[in-house]
Amino acid sequence: MRKAKTEFGIEVSVFKAQTGLNLKEIAAGANVKYSTLVETTTGRCTGTELVPKVRRFMATYQPPAEGTV
Repeated sequence: MRKAKTEFGIEVSVFKAQTGLNLKEIAAGANVKYSTLVETTTGRCTGTELVPKVRRFMATYQPPAEGTV
C-alpha cells in the first residue's frame, strides 16, 4: 500500500511531471538526501531544512539546453 502524499509531496510530483526529473535527480540537485526527500513527501518526517532547499531548487531549475546532455 502506498502512503498518501503530503502537500509538499504533491508539489514535488507536479514538478517531476513538468520537468521529467526523478526524485534522485531532484535530491541531487537540491543537495539533500534521497531517503529524507522520500520520507518528507509522504509525511514520515517534517523536513524543516529539506523543504526550503528543494523548493529553492525547483524555483530556479533550468532544463538543459536542447542538444546538450
